[in-house]
Amino acid sequence: MIHMRRFILLAGLLCTAMVAGRVSAEMREFATKDGQVIYGELQSYNLKTDKVQFKTDRGKRVQFKAATLLDEDFIYVRDWDAARLFSENNHFRIYLDGPESKNKWSKYLWRRRPGKREATQTYTIDFNKMGYTIKFENKTGYDLENVAIKYCIYYEQEHFDHTIEEKVADLVVRPSLHTYAIIPDGQNKRFESNAVVLRKKEHMPPAKGNVMRYLEGDGRFLKSQMIGMVFRVSITTLSGQTAVREVRVPKDLSEEYVWLEPTEANTAWPDDDLEEIEDTQRPPTQFELEGGSEDEDED
Repeated sequence: MIHMRRFILLAGLLCTAMVAGRVSAEMREFATKDGQVIYGELQSYNLKTDKVQFKTDRGKRVQFKAATLLDEDFIYVRDWDAARLFSENNHFRIYLDGPESKNKWSKYLWRRRPGKREATQTYTIDFNKMGYTIKFENKTGYDLENVAIKYCIYYEQEHFDHTIEEKVADLVVRPSLHTYAIIPDGQNKRFESNAVVLRKKEHMPPAKGNVMRYLEGDGRFLKSQMIGMVFRVSITTLSGQTAVREVRVPKDLSEEYVWLEPTEANTAWPDDDLEEIEDTQRPPTQFELEGGSEDEDED
């Protein structure tokens, strides 16, 4: 897990903010099949009419059918337009819902006594698995290639710092990555994000004469809370052009929550292997655990 020490607690209503990455054109040469060469900047392309417009280095605007270009330049024009439309929310739509609880369960920790005496409960851990629902729609008119969906989920988990005899909150960041070789035009996709597990851990059970006031009552629990998510989706076209979109949830999520690039090392998450089973049953006595039974005792 990726931990960063923080003491700022943020709250806000769930909403999304969209930042579209600008797709800029460059001055370059474009060659037609009949041998003409245009040095200019791509201005627009209409997929339905196949008309492309350039602005030459002399400021003149030139328009013709993109199909008259050499294959390499034709691909460049279409890639540029695909990246441009991907950057616009009305052509490539993104929806984020959450965070919401996916599963809750509890576990009790016990102290076993010798012999036939029953185990006594010592601590409780409440688990809450949280995640987001992600949906996107490709309405660009293109089959989008090399799409990467990345996001960082931020939450806080308290722990007890014995060096200062206080509870402190750690910021935990979970980076995630999903890749798609191609997203066909018209495809709608909905999936669940990777999840994080919030813990409410009992640090000290109730005890008479407990003089540490911050450990009395509900204060004896080490708690956790969701903060938000930074979501990014990007494409890299065949001709090497890129575009990136970003969503922050909630929309006023502080810029202090910095992006952590997902890697092979930090996307492996130990909580994914947790056994999500309620475990609150009293365990057997030490006598029973060692194979003893009441019938044997009577003999």
